[in-house]
Amino acid sequence: MSVHGLTRFSTENLPRALRLAGWEGHNSRSLVGLSARPTDDRPFAGTEVNLWLPRVQLARVSGSPHVVERDTRRIAAEPGEGVVVYFPLSGNSEFFHRDGCLPLFPGRGLVCDADQPFRRVFARGLTELVLKVPRAALRETTGRSGLAEPQVFDFRGAAHALALASSVAKALQGAPADWETLESTTLELLAAVLGEEVPDRSHIAAAHLYIAAHLGEPDLSAGRIAAAIGYSERQLSRLFAESGQSVPQAVLAARLDAVRRVLADPASAGTTLAELAGRYGFASQAHFSRTYRARFGVTPLQDRRELLNGRLLPVSAVPGRPTPRGARGCHGVPQCTGDVAGAAEEEQQAW
Repeated sequence: MSVHGLTRFSTENLPRALRLAGWEGHNSRSLVGLSARPTDDRPFAGTEVNLWLPRVQLARVSGSPHVVERDTRRIAAEPGEGVVVYFPLSGNSEFFHRDGCLPLFPGRGLVCDADQPFRRVFARGLTELVLKVPRAALRETTGRSGLAEPQVFDFRGAAHALALASSVAKALQGAPADWETLESTTLELLAAVLGEEVPDRSHIAAAHLYIAAHLGEPDLSAGRIAAAIGYSERQLSRLFAESGQSVPQAVLAARLDAVRRVLADPASAGTTLAELAGRYGFASQAHFSRTYRARFGVTPLQDRRELLNGRLLPVSAVPGRPTPRGARGCHGVPQCTGDVAGAAEEEQQAW
């Protein structure tokens, strides 16, 4: 199946005896060559969604319990010529390499050289995101040609790693229209995860996605966001000011845009405004209602009725655009971060 350049592979329609062989063949074509074997007598089941771009390859992989291995013979026959990044979403696993074993679990990712031997054990199956970066693209972005040893990272708490995982997840939903920008952003965020210097735009993207992942926490502060991306609070404030917002304004805009998406969802029609205010980190319902009206030009209750009745608001009322009725958003500053923050929140929910 192909949607917006995406392909989907499944072992479902293969004979049981040929499923692992089919899995091996697909991964050889789409990511890296691996030998696969079962962990028990149950038939293997696996699905994979792939996206091929000129400088990166992306995948979302799900499978029942099994073991995969990339040994020296496989590497010689099918060179990987790049690095591979794994983002486990469900299922614990073990990554064996020449110097030991690294446990992986949801939120703990790993990047390794595709041409160094490894073995992975998925005793309870897996769902994960995968990013493969060819050596040429890695060298161009980081100056490195590979990795001497695998590196683990936290992609739930570390802002750049979270942004990288979110970028991969969003791409695999067919969302981006500008694939070249996606590639550049992905490569820059990987460079940041590896400890390299990256442009300010990557730090901004990481900060917005960190905000989106923590909207419901009332103590989400500039200092906390700065620490997550490795900046001082003063540096972060400068970075946001250059993009036309203060950090508190960006947090508020992301919260309001997230609430508005919920208000537009018929499935959430029974959720009270007080519940939404608490869920998205507002100090009180009164504060929520006041800032919502300043942002969108209508009260939350009025907006919910209009949205659920199918009335189209002006383009300027769409999150990320100037607000209606001549309003300029909170504190007179146009809000422009809703799309980025909203995508991150949706990806977090999908995980």
